[in-house]
Amino acid sequence: MQRIAGLFGFSVKRRRPGIRRQTGEILRSIEPKHLMEAIHGKDIYEGFDHLAYAPDRSGWGGDSKAFGELIRDARPRFIIEVGTWKGASALTMAEALEREGIDGRILCVDTWLGALEFWSDQSDSERFGALECRHGFPSVYYRFLANVRHAGQESRIVPFPLPASAAALWLMRTDLRANMIYLDGSHEEEDVYQDLVDYHNLLAPGGVLFGDDWGWSGVRAAVERFAAEQGMSIRHVHDKWVLGG
Repeated sequence: MQRIAGLFGFSVKRRRPGIRRQTGEILRSIEPKHLMEAIHGKDIYEGFDHLAYAPDRSGWGGDSKAFGELIRDARPRFIIEVGTWKGASALTMAEALEREGIDGRILCVDTWLGALEFWSDQSDSERFGALECRHGFPSVYYRFLANVRHAGQESRIVPFPLPASAAALWLMRTDLRANMIYLDGSHEEEDVYQDLVDYHNLLAPGGVLFGDDWGWSGVRAAVERFAAEQGMSIRHVHDKWVLGG
């Protein structure tokens, strides 16, 4: 239909299919402040016993000054983070939003199953040990929830426990577009490149796409390839690489 219409000079824009709620209502237009309900149908923090876990924001690059500087410049209402782990970077961004008086939301996309390097060395307590496997399945997701509650940032941070590609497809069903997107998931070149392709499409006009781990060869190769294809320049803010903005 689109091809035929194009031959005659007409444009047919596909209507986004939207998200079906439990009531049967189809949502296509979603405000960031309504993300929790749109994704989960309820507040998933309610009833969670965060006191069973001590605060633990250990990780890599989560307390970078870059977050505050980028948020101060962009003043984002909606941030997507791909790769969250225990939530250190999401919490740093949430606290920056709070300091700046910005009513913004952060969507944290992660499987909480760990990347390849987490499963490659059982003697690595920082990675394999931090999965906190129970009967062979990681439970670090609950550590993340506890950290968010300990920090009092439940109203700003919404978890989305899906692979990055599936979460991107879900978001494409709506009109949600992010002012900032932070990529810190896989370090494998093809994975990072696919995240760049998927999430660049979800960036609002003038938005900032940035990420961590420039020192990983796979990350650097993917970012350089994508930037060259898009005609975008790469800049660095402290330890983060930045495209756009």
